[in-house]
Amino acid sequence: MLYLFATFVVLLLMVTGTRGLTLLFGLGINVISVIALLVLIADGFNILVTTGIIAIVILVVAIYMNVENGNTANTAFQTSLLIMVFILLITIPLEYWASAQGMGPENQDELESFSLAAGISFPQLAIAIIVINSLGVISETSVAITSGLNEIVSNKPTLTPTEIFNDGFSVGNKILNTQTNTLLFNFFSATFPLFFLIHSLGYKFTDILNDKLVVAEILTTLICTIGVILTVPITSFLVYHKANKVKLKKTDN
Repeated sequence: MLYLFATFVVLLLMVTGTRGLTLLFGLGINVISVIALLVLIADGFNILVTTGIIAIVILVVAIYMNVENGNTANTAFQTSLLIMVFILLITIPLEYWASAQGMGPENQDELESFSLAAGISFPQLAIAIIVINSLGVISETSVAITSGLNEIVSNKPTLTPTEIFNDGFSVGNKILNTQTNTLLFNFFSATFPLFFLIHSLGYKFTDILNDKLVVAEILTTLICTIGVILTVPITSFLVYHKANKVKLKKTDN
């Protein structure tokens, strides 16, 4: 593991140069943030409030420490924050209705010697997992779309706000395919062992779809995908809104 991590650091520094140190520092802060989230939840702090605060810290580090253009970073952060709040709002009822929280029967062998009286809300813990899991792909998508739009605006300053908004969808549609495929592959890679186990035991397809662990992974993948899709119109609107304000100021002057 240490050799693999050393290889990662060396390759990162070779490709990015001294900027790699900033990336490593930001990565370290986010790792510490996630560990702090686990410790705070274990100590009895409100899971949803703590997750919201830590998620904002992660977004600030992930965006502002990796994006040099301040305008791009601000727009990407606003987009990510809005989508994070939206994901939190839709995940709360979905998680309670699906009842996919906690451990599945497949975990019985590993957990039979442990007590499950952890004193925390497993539905809220499942919500926290989905929110944290979505931050990376949402921030990455918002930064990519904002950077592409700002590049278009800088190269074509005569574009109208409406044209900028339409270009945002054009840029976003190209990125969506890659991001949705990434989420889909993550889902299958996470559930491959479970699918093989269920198949070997002769479960029906309907039993697989209603398995708690499978439902939890499906919920996570679908909610993250919805967040990625929403990144396109929200980012496009924010860039359009800023361009429109600039145009109105020039008109007034």
